[in-house]
Amino acid sequence: MQEKPPPSRPLPLFVVIARILIVSGMSFAAAVGIFLILGGPWQAGLAALGLALLFLVLMFLVERAAE
Repeated sequence: MQEKPPPSRPLPLFVVIARILIVSGMSFAAAVGIFLILGGPWQAGLAALGLALLFLVLMFLVERAAE
């Protein structure tokens, strides 16, 4: 028979709040970046996409700190 996996422990509150803020910030920055690249100053669009990439890195760091 297969053994049951150990029970998962609950996530700390700071991880939950950080995930919400990071995903929201990443999606907003990516949307603004795409909008600016397509219809405006592309340099500002690249900066916004760089900010979205920063949020992605921040997500990995928060997930690693939660372990």
